Amino acid sequence: MRRIWLYVGFLLWLPLGLASSAAPQPSVAREPIIIAHRGASGHAPEHTLASYRLAGRMHADYIEVDVRMTKDGKLIAMHDTTLARTTNAETVYPHRSPWHVGDFSLAELKRLDAGSWFSKRFAGEPIPTLEEIIHTLEAERIDAPLYIELKQPGIEKAVVQLLQKHHDLQRGRIIFQSFHPESLQALRPLTPRGIPLIQLIGERETARISPDELLERVAVYADGIGLPLSLASKEWVNAAHSRGLIVHVYTVNAPHDLARLCAMGVDGIFTDYPDRPARIAACRRPPDH
Repeated sequence: MRRIWLYVGFLLWLPLGLASSAAPQPSVAREPIIIAHRGASGHAPEHTLASYRLAGRMHADYIEVDVRMTKDGKLIAMHDTTLARTTNAETVYPHRSPWHVGDFSLAELKRLDAGSWFSKRFAGEPIPTLEEIIHTLEAERIDAPLYIELKQPGIEKAVVQLLQKHHDLQRGRIIFQSFHPESLQALRPLTPRGIPLIQLIGERETARISPDELLERVAVYADGIGLPLSLASKEWVNAAHSRGLIVHVYTVNAPHDLARLCAMGVDGIFTDYPDRPARIAACRRPPDH
């Protein structure tokens, strides 16, 4: 089964290149790739080694890692701009409100518990660095590629250099996404041809600009878009595909949503539960009407 998913992933990315280098060609997969949202975050605390291990064992096609930089320039996995929601930073550092990630060194962050908020079973889980994630997956022979979200502009070169060091900066081993167009534009000359760059889109962006205008802009520098489930529609998918852009949707956990998105022809789906077997069956048959 793992080989099948890797083959599907390879076929999906085979035609991709620079968005502006050739006439747009839709790249639609019969079955969308399954991306473990912050790891297997429905089963373990997000962005911890426990969550990534589970995602790999559940045969996710890609594992999402949100990347931020510490005060001393280290790359870590963390979604939020602050530490309050997913760690005990308020207790350990009571006088350092609002606990912005970038105000702490890696050594200080390693004192925090990033697992107890989810369950006592995960008490003591540390905040991992991107390099620790790569080492852990390699050591445990988990072959899932990474889907890295750059959470802040300016860290592109550091991320690329780390991936080069571990020979992961290659087609089929990495996808990048960001809400920041400047991050993707900075990545383009730093990455080999064929590594997908995905522009994340939120409801705020679509409130200020028409979908057609937005997609025209994105197609200049990116290979695809990341849509929230609330915006996903056949119209969005068709408009993106007509410009040669792939479409990934976040975050999909309900079987009926999965079936609906598969019928639309989306190319990838983020889920907190990459182990749910209904994901395969739902994508091989049309949804009930």
